Amino acid sequence: MTRKLDALPDTVDFRDVIFVPTLIRVLPETDLKGYRALKIPVLDQGTEGACTGFGLATVANYLLRARGKCPDADEVSAWMLYTMAKRYDEWPGENYDGSSARGAMKGWFKHGLCAYSLWNERAPDLTLEDKRSADALARPLGAYFRVNHKDLVSMHAAISETGILYATANVHEGWQQVKKGTKFIEYRDGSIGGHAFAIVGYDRRGFWIQNSWGETWGEGGLANLSYSDWLANGTDVWVASLGAPVDLASPNATANMRSDAPRSYESQIYADLRPYVVTSKNNGILDDKGTYGLTPAALESLVKQRMLKTMASWKKKRVLLYAHGGLVGQDAAIQTVSSNLAPLLSSEVYPLSFIWRSDAWNTIEDILGDAIGSRRDEAFLDDAKDFMLDRLDDTLEVVARNLGGKDLWDEMKENALAASSNSEGSAKLVSDHLIDLAKQKAIDEIHMVGHSAGSIFLAPIVEKLAANKVRIDSVSLWAPACTMELFETIYRPAINAKAIQSFDLYTMDDATEQDDDCARIYHKSLLYLVSNAFEQYPRIPTIPERGGVPLLGLARDVVRSPLSQLFNKKNLRWLIAPGPATNARHHGDFDNDKTTLLSTLERIIGSSVSDATAVLASRKPLKSNTEKRSFRRRLDRTLLASQGLNR
Repeated sequence: MTRKLDALPDTVDFRDVIFVPTLIRVLPETDLKGYRALKIPVLDQGTEGACTGFGLATVANYLLRARGKCPDADEVSAWMLYTMAKRYDEWPGENYDGSSARGAMKGWFKHGLCAYSLWNERAPDLTLEDKRSADALARPLGAYFRVNHKDLVSMHAAISETGILYATANVHEGWQQVKKGTKFIEYRDGSIGGHAFAIVGYDRRGFWIQNSWGETWGEGGLANLSYSDWLANGTDVWVASLGAPVDLASPNATANMRSDAPRSYESQIYADLRPYVVTSKNNGILDDKGTYGLTPAALESLVKQRMLKTMASWKKKRVLLYAHGGLVGQDAAIQTVSSNLAPLLSSEVYPLSFIWRSDAWNTIEDILGDAIGSRRDEAFLDDAKDFMLDRLDDTLEVVARNLGGKDLWDEMKENALAASSNSEGSAKLVSDHLIDLAKQKAIDEIHMVGHSAGSIFLAPIVEKLAANKVRIDSVSLWAPACTMELFETIYRPAINAKAIQSFDLYTMDDATEQDDDCARIYHKSLLYLVSNAFEQYPRIPTIPERGGVPLLGLARDVVRSPLSQLFNKKNLRWLIAPGPATNARHHGDFDNDKTTLLSTLERIIGSSVSDATAVLASRKPLKSNTEKRSFRRRLDRTLLASQGLNR
């Protein structure tokens, strides 16, 4: 049999946490008989290039049996580990063989690990997705560390602590020559590929490894690899311990956990968010990597099967498309999704939240810092009077634009639009599926909410649904950063044609807009900075016709345009903050303001929200580090009490 040897070495990542040996007692050699007594399954990957999954599955099978002293524990899925490894390794796509050890460890850490019976082949049964996800949470990975593969002392200590290591190495012809009953792997010069396996013990000669080439290889799947061979060919080693399963049933608990989650709980707290998140790469293409990655097939299954299953008992099957604002990172966007999920689902609204590559806030801060730094010393701003701040902003607008602010904003808009224009774009694929469902009458209503630059992201979706005669029941734009021109080109025609049934515009009043700031450097809101500095034409002070590019989200521009006449009907509203429908005081407040969420939700469901939903909407992430630490301590105490200290 020709074995495929394609384990890829880990790339350098300075975020890896390195294992540090403790003063645990290290024996001269390990008890191999004790290991064999646990009857760890000897796997056989056949001709598949999936050793990273099969090697780590051996580690998981051992840890599960050793913890419960149960030789009959369910065998875990090597195929899930291999698939997750390809999602989390450093190479694009999944259309290649081989993967890295780090990728496999990350996959287990982020997703948990399901039983082999639920995922026993390369291409799994998509109808079992819910069962796999739930089952995987019963086997979370706890702590894991990289071990210095050139340090035998560290490796011996790590084995003494946990009983097993996960390793990769370049292998040679000596591996292929191991027959049934062969005890030692004889060293040969050269390399025939990379391979992953488990290190299950050691003696004076070397490490005992368990391979995934079946029981006829070596002594029942085991053989001894000499230290000299390992030091010449070993590439990566990881050590891990199991985590304790955690049930985060409380909406408040899950929202708080995601705001600053302890690393060991990640597989639990991510699982219930994945059905509501669609992520994009930098070019708008659906992201199949990372924590929330989806392949096109998985996205179709999510929208056309899992979503419909969730909505099956609802009186009205409502879908909400949400697009977060520009300059927002994934963690912040996910936190918004997490915080708003419970009130939406309790109101029978299914959210599909687009997470798109728009995180440039730190860059904007740097640009503003560089801009102000190039024009004055520190004493200038300290001594500046209020009458100088507008003049300072005028200067910042010009310099920030020239330092790359406009280019950054243009790139962000391109990413937003590419999600619909690219044939593999996340928004394009979701739109196609919703059009199919709407025409099949499988869903009743489609709603959209966009914050800031999210209004740019949603515009092509509006255009596509309208062109296919699919009704959009409501659109709510919170402080939209889109230009008036884009509104008149896409949103206004859809409103006039009644493709959009209801439209709500949320803005701050102009005084509040001008009291806002960007990074405490620019003394107006982000929308003022975009309008005056980052759009096509920059503002030129004292020239009225060059007063900045009009934006839909600036009350100043709405008042100046005929648009204000549009918002005088029940289904067309202009809601100004601070006010009864929104209490936002800063541009970034809209997506975490309870009043805004509830008024938007009332528009979507067409009635007042229940008291229970209002309570859920009040549960927001913990803000202070003290609150977060206190919450984690309470959770840890609960875990220890329920698990009996894991004994």
